[in-house]
Amino acid sequence: MTRSIFYSLLVTGMIFASQTTFGQMAKEMLTDNMEGGVSSVDGYVPSMSITKDGKTAYFSKASYQKPLYGVFSKKELVHEIYRAEKVNGEWTNITKMDVCPNHYSAKHPTVSEDGKRLFFASNMKGSYGKYDIYVADIKADGSLGVSKNLGPKVNTKEDELYPSIYNGTLLFFASEGRDGYGGLDLYATQVVQNTLTPSVNLGGHINSKSDEYAIQLSPEKKLGLVVSNRGFNNTISQYTVAYGRSNKQDGYNDVAESDAGLQTVMNTSSEYATTSYEDQQ
Repeated sequence: MTRSIFYSLLVTGMIFASQTTFGQMAKEMLTDNMEGGVSSVDGYVPSMSITKDGKTAYFSKASYQKPLYGVFSKKELVHEIYRAEKVNGEWTNITKMDVCPNHYSAKHPTVSEDGKRLFFASNMKGSYGKYDIYVADIKADGSLGVSKNLGPKVNTKEDELYPSIYNGTLLFFASEGRDGYGGLDLYATQVVQNTLTPSVNLGGHINSKSDEYAIQLSPEKKLGLVVSNRGFNNTISQYTVAYGRSNKQDGYNDVAESDAGLQTVMNTSSEYATTSYEDQQ
């Protein structure tokens, strides 16, 4: 009887400790991803993507895990995507999303404006190169449908990373696999239903010989914030650019006087080309 009670208390204590540990880990994960930042492991880390109603957020977190093969192999860094819900003003109910097979990585999630699709980067089997941009439908219960590769109009043999949605249909992303200005360049494609346009480089006033990771536009001010490592000693920080202005503005790090690349993608008509993404529907 005493042994039984002791065993019951031990198991209960282990469960409670496990829940407490997970709760602490979950809190740390959220803290690390709320505002984004710079990581010694992954460079620029984007902030978590939140649905328009503010109730659901998506973010990625990396951890070292044993590889699928090789008992004595070193642990590998694996990125996983998580979903969190806002309840009574606090983020809770953190759930790992099944967007790719085990031992592959998925990161940089961004949710569409209508909350029905999740775009992300993954190196899962079947990718065109290293990391590709994928999309998955978000079901009514919060789970995800089959992950679908956006195809060769977006993806290359190198890395495509940091997808973000602007104005409902404009998908910005960083690519290393095209003849750009150097390193990661920012590109954009229009995504409507199951079709998308060929990717367009945002131009030399947005991109540089360094890495550009992300862009956030403020159309009312005709300004954009570009995240880049073009700083001293490759420091990652935000740079302000202006677009659609006739004269140079004082007080900005960089000002785009010729913004054909960005204007092109923002004013693209609705003639969309078939892609492998559409073929998978």
